[in-house]
Amino acid sequence: MMLRQLSVYLILAVTLPATALAANVEAGKKLYAPCVACHGPNAEGIVALNSPALAGQSESYMIRQLWDFKKGSRGAAEGDTIGAQMRPMAIALPDGEAIANVAAYLAALPPSSAPATVEGDAANGQKLFTSRCGACHGGKGWGNEALYTPRLNSIGDIYLIRQVRNFQDGLRGAHKDAHHGKQMAMMAKSVSTEELKDIAVFLNEPEPQEKTAPCRPSRPAEKGGQ
Repeated sequence: MMLRQLSVYLILAVTLPATALAANVEAGKKLYAPCVACHGPNAEGIVALNSPALAGQSESYMIRQLWDFKKGSRGAAEGDTIGAQMRPMAIALPDGEAIANVAAYLAALPPSSAPATVEGDAANGQKLFTSRCGACHGGKGWGNEALYTPRLNSIGDIYLIRQVRNFQDGLRGAHKDAHHGKQMAMMAKSVSTEELKDIAVFLNEPEPQEKTAPCRPSRPAEKGGQ
């Protein structure tokens, strides 16, 4: 298994263009300025505005999501009024370089800690997460750059629960180009409301030592997403 993962990392390192691996964090900081109003000055997210924390988020995942918003494979579904607010912001980013720079800046920020709002069984949540989610999202929701999966333990339970429900309801992962999203939609539909609360409580628990993915590819394919 480890050999297989190493092979994936090596293939990504060889095939990704050099410019993708050398994103400009300072340029990304400047491009992030219009985002402060909704996501906060430190990308900590603003619950009242339904915006998630982005600080410390997976770089490859953010690149993929920005492309998905820009191209309409996310945020364009009927009824996704919150997602639709992100589309013009992503469209305003002129090209892949700008998207990569913003993602690099946000990934370099220290992860935030959103306030917990739900109650549940953390022990059961850990069992559920490990068996259903851990292979793609990491043992404690760290995310996986090579798989383009997001960090889940810093986005906050409100956003997490809303997005899982969006997958369940077809607001995410239903677009014909949402290849990764289709996988997530299938997994989301296997989780009940109470199980989702337990998982959220588990992800809310503080972690004594951070884990990071060994690979940080910066420009995934410009198609499909969660």
